[in-house]
Amino acid sequence: MFKTSRWKRLSATTILIAALLPTTSAWAQSVTVAPGDTLGIIAYHNQITVEQLKLANNLTSDMILVGQSLYIPPRSRVYTVKSGDVLWKIAAKYGVSIQSIVNINQLPSTDDLLIGQKLLIPSEATAGTNEQTKPVAKQDKPWVENINYQVAAADTPWTISIAHGIPMTEFLQVNGLSETDYLQVGQTVKIPVHHIPETAVTGAAYGEYLDWFDAAQYLFPINAVATVTDFATKKSFRVKRTIGASHSDTEPLTAADTAIIKDIWGGSFSWSVRPVIVEVKGRRIAASMTSMPHSIEYITDNNFSGHFDIHFLGSLRHKDNLIDPDHQEAIKIAAGKK
Repeated sequence: MFKTSRWKRLSATTILIAALLPTTSAWAQSVTVAPGDTLGIIAYHNQITVEQLKLANNLTSDMILVGQSLYIPPRSRVYTVKSGDVLWKIAAKYGVSIQSIVNINQLPSTDDLLIGQKLLIPSEATAGTNEQTKPVAKQDKPWVENINYQVAAADTPWTISIAHGIPMTEFLQVNGLSETDYLQVGQTVKIPVHHIPETAVTGAAYGEYLDWFDAAQYLFPINAVATVTDFATKKSFRVKRTIGASHSDTEPLTAADTAIIKDIWGGSFSWSVRPVIVEVKGRRIAASMTSMPHSIEYITDNNFSGHFDIHFLGSLRHKDNLIDPDHQEAIKIAAGKK
């Protein structure tokens, strides 16, 4: 588990953003927030940064709601308005039209810019066309790219990591930080973005055989909601990953989901291992689960006092940081490897 008590929050005046929420344009694209979505996940799938997504939707926090519609801007960069700036100078500097800046930011006027205001500047490739953002070409193995993120008021390594679906330890490492370091508003930090290509499965009943540390933890990050299907009975229930680093510490989403889990395990919760398929963000991943409630809980109205464990290929036990052979055998069954 991660500890956040030592992280210090910094207070600052929030920068006013004049750009309004875009509603229509020739290249407008929107997505509807689904259960388990975070700004980091949505930004990753649409090949933009969290900062660009927040600017395009006039968001001042990382909170989003299921069913909420978010505007996805075309390829762009973020520009901070300085003293003496006018739109024509900014447009000329980046080789785009004034109208393209007005469109992407839905500016009510071309006259009034605020010092410190942030604008999305479309790339030259999209400024004069209807071209949509193109996905990154697929590769055979998981790969990582670092994007820049500007620290906002109240950001901590923990909140930034959660918003982008990565472990806090990874965020600290890639930025050369320790738990005693401060983050400053406006500071630029690196965010690792993990690209996980789809892998072949044995058949329709089986899941992808994905390593926890290289792939599965990024597809099923903390706060993500997934559907779990018991491999033997085919009964399904919904869960939320609420914590966990070496494997997924998971909780039933509702009391109804708890009842299904209890029924699958024969009427009582148990440490016995069962092969399962975890469905999240359109992927089906081979996994293994026990149903015994233990330790910390975050969901308090699901009739489940604590959390349960879901293991994936290569994940580790908390008690000794070793691989659990029973879980790994069950994962092979869910992947069709035995």
